[in-house]
Amino acid sequence: MNRSLLLAVTVLLGLSASLRAAEPKKLLVISATAGARHASIPNGEKMLREVAAKSNGQFTLVMLSDAPDYPFSRLPGGGRGTIAGFPGAINASTPAQQDALTLASAPVAALNTAVTTARTELTAASLSAPATIAAKADALAAAELDLALARAAAIAQVQATANRFSPELLQALSGAVPAGRGGSAPDRGPALAKLFQDNLGAVGLAKYDGVILLNTTGALPFPDRDAFLKWVGDGHAVVAIHAAMDTSYYTPDAYQDMLAGGARYATSIGGNATARKVYKVDATHPATKDWPDGLSVADEFFQFTRANPADKTSNLPGLDRSKVHSLLDVELDGQRLPVAWTKLQGRGRVFYTSLGHRDDVLLAGTPASDGNTKLNADDVSAAYQGHVLNGIRWALGLAEGSTTLGNSR
Repeated sequence: MNRSLLLAVTVLLGLSASLRAAEPKKLLVISATAGARHASIPNGEKMLREVAAKSNGQFTLVMLSDAPDYPFSRLPGGGRGTIAGFPGAINASTPAQQDALTLASAPVAALNTAVTTARTELTAASLSAPATIAAKADALAAAELDLALARAAAIAQVQATANRFSPELLQALSGAVPAGRGGSAPDRGPALAKLFQDNLGAVGLAKYDGVILLNTTGALPFPDRDAFLKWVGDGHAVVAIHAAMDTSYYTPDAYQDMLAGGARYATSIGGNATARKVYKVDATHPATKDWPDGLSVADEFFQFTRANPADKTSNLPGLDRSKVHSLLDVELDGQRLPVAWTKLQGRGRVFYTSLGHRDDVLLAGTPASDGNTKLNADDVSAAYQGHVLNGIRWALGLAEGSTTLGNSR
């Protein structure tokens, strides 16, 4: 081979390698649940899309929830399975039907409140003059009529689409049958198992550089958990957010070692409405370098537990910090409890943050989808998104940070 041809081949091979290196990493976002489902999950997915858009094309997301047969609601709050203003459960409805009715019945919630108020006022007027009682009764009747008409309009709107309800579901929705008679809760198992087989089996995992476990709970149907752990150890990323540690409660020790050095979720610290100060442990790590030290955050914080190596039948409190690289702590009664950490799994990288329960942590300008008052200023969601963005970058090997175990502040 002459020198010119050899030079051309070398240049082409180098260009090909550069192009491969410049290709964005691909992450699978898993927000499926087998246990309690967080109402904020759809807003968590929105947060991740915003974060990916800030990565300058370094990584892209594939949402498991974009699959046509995804067996959960895609609306914020939709995972709770209730419709404001409708007394009957619609447990056997599909997620698409649930979402369609939620959107169509937006005016119903206020009218339902009006009925409750009118009924309360009528009860309070029981010792008033007959004319006052009659006026309150008329007001209640008018409010109930308005509510009934709004319900009928919402149902008619859905019935005019492909998401229309069967006669049995309409009976359940109207409250004409006893609770639980409108059909049992849908069996999501087969659909969920197929999605996991398609995306987390050997063939599916080969398409991704990492996974994001977004508020996953319960015993998820990994087709081969040992193969998944090997895939991580072979150099892939795991990003676990908030209730992903609740998933771990149901998993074997090997999975727990990968995610948290053997720790498991134990309990929550109070509710999610108390602001607590969150401090940096590693101030130079990509996931924390821009975090305002001592930032006050209202969210659900966790306590953890781990097996007692000296007595397999008992547990020890807390995370074993000697097995993780700590990133953030929360202050509680003068103590520091772990909030975020990283660890290596073979050649793979694991990033976990317990933050991410409340909508106003996830997104700017967003109140909690469970109806709670907005408690976090927008600087909290900005700090959180930077924390997640750079945690993802580190997990994918796009940014470097210390992995020293047992660090503390």
